[in-house]
Amino acid sequence: MQIAGLKQRFAQLRNRIPMLKKLADAESVDHVAHFDDIVPLLFEHTVYKSYPPSLLEKSDFTKINKWMGKLVTPEMAEAIAAVDVTGCKGLDDWLATMDQAVPQLRISHTSGTSGTLSFLPNSTREWRKTAEVRRMIVWDMDHPDTPSPQLHTVYPYYRAGYLSHVRANEFLIDALLPDASHFHCAYPATLSSDVLHLGAKIRAAQAKGTVDRLDVSAQLMEKKRDFDTLQADMPQHLARFFEQMAAELRGKRIFIGATWNLLHDMAKAGLERGLEGVFDPDSYITTNGGAKGVVQPEGWREDVLRFTGAKTLNETYAMSEVVGGSHARCEHGHYHFAPTVIPFQLDPETSRPLPRTGRVTGRAAFFDLGADTRWGGFITGDEVTIEWDEPCACGRPSRYVAGPIQRYSEKNGGDDKITCAATESSHREAMAFLNSFGS
Repeated sequence: MQIAGLKQRFAQLRNRIPMLKKLADAESVDHVAHFDDIVPLLFEHTVYKSYPPSLLEKSDFTKINKWMGKLVTPEMAEAIAAVDVTGCKGLDDWLATMDQAVPQLRISHTSGTSGTLSFLPNSTREWRKTAEVRRMIVWDMDHPDTPSPQLHTVYPYYRAGYLSHVRANEFLIDALLPDASHFHCAYPATLSSDVLHLGAKIRAAQAKGTVDRLDVSAQLMEKKRDFDTLQADMPQHLARFFEQMAAELRGKRIFIGATWNLLHDMAKAGLERGLEGVFDPDSYITTNGGAKGVVQPEGWREDVLRFTGAKTLNETYAMSEVVGGSHARCEHGHYHFAPTVIPFQLDPETSRPLPRTGRVTGRAAFFDLGADTRWGGFITGDEVTIEWDEPCACGRPSRYVAGPIQRYSEKNGGDDKITCAATESSHREAMAFLNSFGS
């Protein structure tokens, strides 16, 4: 079924996404018979942040839109190009304008730990499909159309925003909850992408010793100071928030989806106030990310379960660039691949495909079958060990990640130069095409 889906997606998108067509033409890839046939067409994760950084500094969102239009289907590109963004003064302004003008598109971005944000042009339909899969799991896997009229969501962060995991809120509310009043967030405001971008730039500049070269407006610096004050008060604020939630929702079934550190902060704040077993044991608590490169404190999972009262903590390996599915961690600590995502492993030096048999360590790459207005092929910065043949002791029949997940950049002292599986000239020409803004 996966190879059938891959063939279908390739046939649909091969000549319709300009960046994909450029690469496929250069590599003479015209059909797909095997999984590895598309390896030369997998996009590096840097593709989504390959725009010239000067465009953001100048608020030249017309060119940003032109850049993005080469990563999506013609209908979406046409809708993007039709939006007048010449008056947008920053990221928040641009993203709000795009939301209003192109309702079939919901752009999100990553946290920009490298100092540059990746912009991900996902369709509204792709976001909804992801939320519907989550609904099937959270409500009842056997009867996914049976709603949970008493389900509430507790979210220890912002109500809205364009950061990927915050962006998902609008779709999860619609898919999971009886109405928006059942969504309870710690900060009922919109997270500023301008402030997040500035923070990422400052961190990158500090690492390079070039902070004095940053040119930042007084207005944005004021917003940054307000945000820093809020962040400093976050532990106390979350403590008050969860104390309130414990009182209002005690014994109710809830859904919480957040990063592991937010979940642990939540649990510590509650436990310090003597709050334990607060919610219904069948509550659904989930976190993702795989904790790559992070030393998690001993007992954090137990703290979360003790505070919430939930029977299970659902952990997943996921990434913003792949919306088609997340990979669930079983009781043996293995991340099992979602059926809607095709995994690949690449040689870290050459990006050539590694064997799909045995237990293999290499660079993780994926094809997202859920992507239908953009190309789903994506190379990550993660080193993973995959077990392709031996069934997991948990009984699940899927292939899985065995062992820790590590970023190559952390393993190599901050450097992770991906060698594209396409020929160097093909890749160079495709990237030059993506970042050309002529007629």
